[in-house]
Amino acid sequence: MKTLDVLDQTFDYVGKGWKVLAVKANSKEPAIRFMRYGHNSATDELDVIKSWFDEVPDLNIGIACEKSGLIVLDLDYRNMCKCSWELGKELSVIETMQVETGDGLHIYFKTDALSAVKGKLENGIDIKYKGYVVAPPSIHSNGKRYEANGLEPVALPDYIKKRVMK
Repeated sequence: MKTLDVLDQTFDYVGKGWKVLAVKANSKEPAIRFMRYGHNSATDELDVIKSWFDEVPDLNIGIACEKSGLIVLDLDYRNMCKCSWELGKELSVIETMQVETGDGLHIYFKTDALSAVKGKLENGIDIKYKGYVVAPPSIHSNGKRYEANGLEPVALPDYIKKRVMK
């Protein structure tokens, strides 16, 4: 992975108004040397972000969901049961930003501030809101690159919003 590719993409995320965080190379774990408070240290300060990559060129990048006005449905194929697969198929056809991860799919939606969000929809379908997701073009621990479909996130549909709320 070229540092410039990750840095350019990170700057694109900031341009969308998203807050980003440094993540250890080939990992999902925040780079604590830069992210003292984990995803709560996420920033949109370009000079700070550039300094991360100047010091550690092979970082992965994460997006702080709530701080960025996003909610992400995280489909983890190895943990899905039959009912989860059906819901996963339904969700995966929504025309919104989707990211193939090392072992699943992230489905991104824009949202206004939400309260009382569940941690999961079904077995193998987690809801990422208070935390963060690792973002393209990061590298998963299994060596696969996170790949986006090229679409922008759409507004969280009401029928999904009802399902993610406690």
